[in-house]
Amino acid sequence: MSKDAMDNTETDIGPSEAVIDGAAASQVTGSTDGNERYDAPIRDVLTRLGYLSQDQVAKVQAHAAERGLDFDQAALELGFITTDDLDRAREQLINSLALQNIARRPVSDELVVLSDPGSVRAESIRMLRTSVIAQHIKNGRRGLAVVATADGHGCSWVAANLAVALSQVGFKILLVDANMRSPRQDQIFGLDPNAPGLSSFLSLQVARPERVVNANVLPGLALITAGPPTSRPQELLSGNRFRDGVNTLLREYDLVIFDTPAANTSADALNVGAGAAYALVVGRANHSFYKDINTLTEQLAAARCAVVGAVLNEF
Repeated sequence: MSKDAMDNTETDIGPSEAVIDGAAASQVTGSTDGNERYDAPIRDVLTRLGYLSQDQVAKVQAHAAERGLDFDQAALELGFITTDDLDRAREQLINSLALQNIARRPVSDELVVLSDPGSVRAESIRMLRTSVIAQHIKNGRRGLAVVATADGHGCSWVAANLAVALSQVGFKILLVDANMRSPRQDQIFGLDPNAPGLSSFLSLQVARPERVVNANVLPGLALITAGPPTSRPQELLSGNRFRDGVNTLLREYDLVIFDTPAANTSADALNVGAGAAYALVVGRANHSFYKDINTLTEQLAAARCAVVGAVLNEF
């Protein structure tokens, strides 16, 4: 597969263009009435870092129970910690959870920026990376949904390779597999498809989104897999829990890239795009139609997601 050259024209997106504008967490099961299971990791990290005394821990626990808050939110509300304190604690928590990732297969050769860095395909990804850095990340944009009109157009391939390429130049990147219908990122990165992932967080099996982050899958790159299969992906992705989780993650990384299912099979990509706020459309030569891409662009705009560009794959 190859990608055609990119230019920097404005986004009148057509099928012959490629443009751009301008470590596993431990699984928690059961109901949420046992908040102690969820709060213990972040509580312990905050205590270990010296941000909370034992007396303050007791007060936070009481306040959390009274107000129905998570431990970290209760500590913030009481003024015992700052948001910077919480960010540092979460980063340490993510790294410690990553150490639990025991079984790991090699990454796939589909990651051409690693397996074939001198190829035309890898160079095309690096060109896309340059545009994303210059016209997306530097403008303060932290979310990017990678979307396609139909299956087989290379959406997962572009998302994975772009994420790796950005991490290679020092950016802190999170890749989220939001395709809970036919996920592929676990295969590409050699992770357990049944380990806790996005579906675990959205279905309340895990309290906070950072608990399902696989940190340092590659240097500078973290990954949230789709997680165990679920029968209601559209319902989960359209809820406030997804939006709130996305907002939390966007604060933690330079860029969060979302892989999505084909837009012609469900509304999942539109829900994810709305959460990310920006989208990159992927097309396939001799398979993508201008009308379909134009319709998808209009649907994303209606969902308040700006299409910042398009990439054309040639197979």
